[in-house]
Amino acid sequence: MKNLDRTTFRTSRLLDFCSEKELIAQTGHRPEDWPLVVLKELVDNSLDACEEAGVPPVITVTVDTKGITVADNGPGIPADVIKDVLDFTIRVSSREAYVAPDRGAQGNALKTIVALPFVLDGERGHVTIQGTGGRHEITFAVDPIRQEPVITHAVEDNIKTGSSVTVHWPDSACTILSTAKGRFLQIADDFTWLNPHLALTVDWYGETTTTGVLDPDWRKWKPSDPTSPHWYSPANLERLIAGYIAHDEDHDRRRTVREFVSEFRGLTGSAKQKVVLETTGLGRAALAVFRNGSGLDGERIGTLLDAMRAVSKPVKPAQIGVIGKANLRNRFETAGCEMESFDYRKVTGETDGVPWVIETAFGWCPGREDEEAPRRIVTGVNWSPGIINPFRQLGPYGESLDTVLSQQRATSGEPVVLILHMACPRVEYTDRGKSAVVVN
Repeated sequence: MKNLDRTTFRTSRLLDFCSEKELIAQTGHRPEDWPLVVLKELVDNSLDACEEAGVPPVITVTVDTKGITVADNGPGIPADVIKDVLDFTIRVSSREAYVAPDRGAQGNALKTIVALPFVLDGERGHVTIQGTGGRHEITFAVDPIRQEPVITHAVEDNIKTGSSVTVHWPDSACTILSTAKGRFLQIADDFTWLNPHLALTVDWYGETTTTGVLDPDWRKWKPSDPTSPHWYSPANLERLIAGYIAHDEDHDRRRTVREFVSEFRGLTGSAKQKVVLETTGLGRAALAVFRNGSGLDGERIGTLLDAMRAVSKPVKPAQIGVIGKANLRNRFETAGCEMESFDYRKVTGETDGVPWVIETAFGWCPGREDEEAPRRIVTGVNWSPGIINPFRQLGPYGESLDTVLSQQRATSGEPVVLILHMACPRVEYTDRGKSAVVVN
């Protein structure tokens, strides 16, 4: 019998991103929750864009025969960002390397959104993005022979302010979308509890709800605000420096250590920059000086971090942002809660220079007694609501939030409303989809 001379085949690893298993890992959620993932990630992005542009966010969420559309009054998604999102060989994020109290911070959110309708349909996916360069029609398929993604990207001139993203929901997955309606509407509403400056309209097949702005002057730490050196561990700073070095090499730029240092909060003044540079001996050095062969000089980066911390002040917890008792009281009152039962608590602290704020609010809401699920819980991290409760373990013994509430006689059958929100620049998650927070 003739022996089989096996051929070594090469297939693209890009297809791994386009499987149900990979999207579950990327998002932290199964397909039945993917309508909620689309909502959360796109509203997170819209809020960030509006805040960076300095405009009060006005966001419209529409669910109709086309699918799910999220539109905002921000500056619009740049065409080059859309191009990079469609390159599945690279990771594209303006959040991933920085340590800051950012919403979501999944890192590859738009990539998952583009791939998601294809994975649901199995043959073809369609996403429309309205950005600064016009309307982008994106079709996602797979070459069955080469087993790699095939992306068609057509751009049409369409002058329009703001951004909008439409995920064309496949007919074959319409049951997933309709089943998610209750949770979808609740998470949309959760955004307004955690973001007092947000005006949000949700239209579900013509059924419209609009939530007005509680406090148009409300402020929090913005994505464009400088980050603090006190928020970084040596490993975090190494990741940021590596990102800058790689970006500069790709764009033929020579960034200096002084330029790098000047981007941090408390280090914009030349006097403090001079102290840092003299302490580290990096007065005229380029940032690439931290290269050590194919890696980085961790010891030298640690010295830089110590010097930056020494001449800058830590950020106080309240400076990163607080929803506030007055805003939450107004929201509870609007929801029909008995205000005599309303209770608000705020706890602030600092751990190794990293500030954090935890806000809780509670109220008895008799109008919810006839609801299928009378108890209403709104949980979130950095002004972004959780699709599922991100605080699955609380306290020194790892109790769940549900256990804690049951001990306080606030079981799922009780008509109560509870808000639990944490703001912190450095949040540790238990999963790649960043759906569960580590609480020490």
